[in-house]
Amino acid sequence: MGRGRVLTVLTARAGERVLFGLRVRSYAHLQRLGLDYYERELSGRIMTRMTTDVDALSQFIQTGLSTAVVSVLTLLGISVALLVTDASLAVVVLGVIPVLVAATLWFRKVSGTAYAVSRERISVVNADFQENITGLRAAQAYRREETSARRFAERADAYRRSRMRSQRAISLYFPFITFLSDLALAAVVFVGAREVASGATTAGVLIAFVLYLNLLFGPIQQLSQVFDGYQQARVGLRRIGDLLATESSLESGPAGTVEVSGHLRGDVRLDDVGFRYSGADTAALADVDLSFPPGSTVALVGRTGAGKSTIVKLLARFYDPTSGSVRVDGTDLRGYRLPEYRGRLGVVPQEAHLFTGTVASNIAYGRPDADRSAIESAARAVGALDMIAGLDGGMLHPVGERGQGLSAGQRQLIALARAELVDPDLLLLDEATATLDPATEQAVLEAGASLTRSRTAVIVAHRLATAARADLVVVIDGGRVVESGPHETLHRAGGLYTTLWHLATGTLVPDIQDVAADTPERNAEPVASPHSSNL
Repeated sequence: MGRGRVLTVLTARAGERVLFGLRVRSYAHLQRLGLDYYERELSGRIMTRMTTDVDALSQFIQTGLSTAVVSVLTLLGISVALLVTDASLAVVVLGVIPVLVAATLWFRKVSGTAYAVSRERISVVNADFQENITGLRAAQAYRREETSARRFAERADAYRRSRMRSQRAISLYFPFITFLSDLALAAVVFVGAREVASGATTAGVLIAFVLYLNLLFGPIQQLSQVFDGYQQARVGLRRIGDLLATESSLESGPAGTVEVSGHLRGDVRLDDVGFRYSGADTAALADVDLSFPPGSTVALVGRTGAGKSTIVKLLARFYDPTSGSVRVDGTDLRGYRLPEYRGRLGVVPQEAHLFTGTVASNIAYGRPDADRSAIESAARAVGALDMIAGLDGGMLHPVGERGQGLSAGQRQLIALARAELVDPDLLLLDEATATLDPATEQAVLEAGASLTRSRTAVIVAHRLATAARADLVVVIDGGRVVESGPHETLHRAGGLYTTLWHLATGTLVPDIQDVAADTPERNAEPVASPHSSNL
């Protein structure tokens, strides 16, 4: 009993250490992968690898491995005892071994395929479940509850069928092992009885051999059950191995060696940049040549899908260009050490992600060691302090998953404060004020007027009035730069920017993203004068 307890504890401890290391390594690897991986893989599939696959490996290591070790040792010991007791009867027993091996190979093939299919289908089930939970508001708004439930039931049923396929294999394999043990026992009794009758052996030897034989097939049946767990663990380990073998698109080339010491000047250049998303038929950017002087504020404008956000993603090095180079302070971004470079960035997307915690912890996400005064200064700088003061609890107001409990505008103000707190040298705003009402947006832009003078700011402009305040306006169309220059110059040039400006100020399309639809916006609000505030 004592030895069994020690073996169980040692096995569990070793197994948990292995699983802990595997989970941490998988998580760290997922953090390093580029955005292209997450665009290819559904989040539910990734979660399955971190849960179901790891759990299958956990069960095998904690229970099956120790059982297998004990069963193998017992099997070897009893086999030796059988040979010593009566070699001729042992040969009879060995006659079922080839049949046992053939049955095991068949089970391995069938169950391995069934388990692999099952894991893929449970990944689809998990992905569908997560997607429907995230999009529940849209499903209810468009009365898609029954359709979603029916689709989920179909995918769950496909998973059930794949599981039943493996269960049918189990229902054949395990009883067949029992049948072989009974068959071997019958053969031994038949041959042994003849030997006793002829005087070749004694009844005592036959009885001892039969008792040993009963002990022999116990470990064999245990091993057959362990083998089923091994098959499931093997599939899970292979899937985890595939994950760890996936190379990050940002680490496919030579590792960056240039250190970012102190601050970046913010001298940005895009030299003949081309970029195509994985699986896309057309390039998102082509032959883009741009230069942003240090400390300048640059507005990117254009129709929906023109490539504005792609430029921001390249500057943040979420992707590497397909051709050409993106340089900051004269160094190709691929030459910088990625964590150090991103440490000098402030990135605010159109829909910023907030984490479970408090308002203060979300603002301090980029600088967890920031004190209360620094957090408040950052909030004040972007005009968010009054909004936060109006929340129940202020800075300690609880934030739910993905910012639940806060409006879109409140979430965006917190995200802007988060970017400001890290004191970035390069500020990237990808339609960061699109969810703010005009009054709040104007307050944010006025609060940021003094801030953007000390850093390079690249803004994907939601409203042309915002672009008009920038030092440089870059017009993107079809993945190419068609115009660039100050607002006044482009306004008089009579090109695409002039057309967009007249549409916006004429209130036909107050939001530049609606230009692509070429349809007037009902209840349109007049756009503020470009000189109503300074950027």
